[in-house]
Amino acid sequence: MSEMNEQPRKRFLVLDTSTAAQVVAVMDEENVLAAESSNADRNHSVGLMDSIARMLDAASVSRRELDGIAVGVGPGSYTGIRIAVTTAKTLAWTLQLPVAGFSSLAALALSGYRQAGSSSESTTAVKQSSTRMEALDHGSTEDAIHHTGEQSSTIANAQYDETETQPIETTGHTAHLTTDTQQMPSAVTTSWIVPLMDARRGQVYTGLFTTTGTGVLVCVEADRIVLMDDWMDQLIERYDALSEQERPSSIYIVGDTALHEQRAAKLAELAGDRVILFACSLEAEDAGMVGAAALLSGQSEPAHTLLPNYTQLSEAEANLLRHS
Repeated sequence: MSEMNEQPRKRFLVLDTSTAAQVVAVMDEENVLAAESSNADRNHSVGLMDSIARMLDAASVSRRELDGIAVGVGPGSYTGIRIAVTTAKTLAWTLQLPVAGFSSLAALALSGYRQAGSSSESTTAVKQSSTRMEALDHGSTEDAIHHTGEQSSTIANAQYDETETQPIETTGHTAHLTTDTQQMPSAVTTSWIVPLMDARRGQVYTGLFTTTGTGVLVCVEADRIVLMDDWMDQLIERYDALSEQERPSSIYIVGDTALHEQRAAKLAELAGDRVILFACSLEAEDAGMVGAAALLSGQSEPAHTLLPNYTQLSEAEANLLRHS
């Protein structure tokens, strides 16, 4: 038996409450031991600890057997993010465990890409007329957005520096987040993945990921909050600047797509049926993969320094600054 095989495997607890979904996963390194996703809406504080206890019990893992905790730090619901982050920090401090934050958008991108690619549901092509969205038959050669039915899916997230891109390797049900810096592939890019979380008033939390079809997702535009119209203009400009050989074969827009179909049609006017809308929610298994990958790559910090990533000031903070 090799020295590597003799090393004890590591068990991780992964949490995310940045959206209406409450997700908890227990990981054996890259393998999911137990996972639970539920629509907690605004009641994450009520059921999160019970879900943690259930998943640890289902995985036959005690708190003292954990080797680390990973938590989605957002962006998303301010209150939701705080609940998971506070819980993770408290457990990490109490159990003296490393804790790592990951981007909830990165997890959503992974889940949306994985599930959209394997979805067996039929797709419906839609296009935008001058005043409304108009249904087209599947397989139309006209400019279109392919839109799947509502699906349950998850997304793992990681903290990204705007000057770096960090790849997430995905193979089956595993994801490895590395710290190697990579540039966006200049050619042979097969897909873009654009995760969306609705931020109201026409805004979205979003980012941009790409894959070359090798199972590696690379973040090329860091987490942000932006008007959906402006975001589509930015993606159109990026797409239009590429040669045909450099352009993605598919552009997956995943997550909270229902309120943004017409705005996404702006991109479809240029990219045609390469644009695919896939409505999905954050699933525990995918968050678990991304969170475990962050811990395995050494991305951890002291519990007292871990902070949520809101991407913007809360309304209360903005009001305080205005009146200070």
